[in-house]
Amino acid sequence: MYYGDMPLLPIVRLGHPALRARSRTVTKKELATKAFQTFLDNLATTCVKSNGAGIAAPQVAVNKRVIVVHVDPKNPRYPKKKPFPLTIIINPRVLKKSKTIEEDWEGDLSCGLRARVPRPASCVVEGLDRSGETVSFNLDYGFHARVFLHEIDHLDGIFLLDRVKQKNTITEIDEWKKYWKNKKF
Repeated sequence: MYYGDMPLLPIVRLGHPALRARSRTVTKKELATKAFQTFLDNLATTCVKSNGAGIAAPQVAVNKRVIVVHVDPKNPRYPKKKPFPLTIIINPRVLKKSKTIEEDWEGDLSCGLRARVPRPASCVVEGLDRSGETVSFNLDYGFHARVFLHEIDHLDGIFLLDRVKQKNTITEIDEWKKYWKNKKF
């Protein structure tokens, strides 16, 4: 559950070793602890207050397999995207990816860059909820699939720049807003 008064965790920036390390699996015993449940609340709060569509634990220097996804139409970064409720997934894994690849803009809370990244248009992801119950997501909306896959990449030390094919699309956010935001590809 998101608590508006929970503290914001510091987001590490590109170059921090946590962003390039493979994250460890969360055990059910660890998941059941009060400290870990508090961490989940803090991570969710950090995602929402930072206007992220998602965040992964390595982005706050915690190499555990945890992601948060939250696509809110009130978010100024993603105002026209289909909503996705605030969701915490522990130990997510991709069960299936579509062969159809879509390239679109991605940004990251851990850097001030945007670039066009190719990703499968849909996917199926399974993991645990914060109670330790298995949850599954059939993500057939491209943006939602993109967010899940982007955050899961973080758990394996993969950064969005590693996936970019068109290197000339790597841009600072301010320059992206001026020159690239409305450009058709």
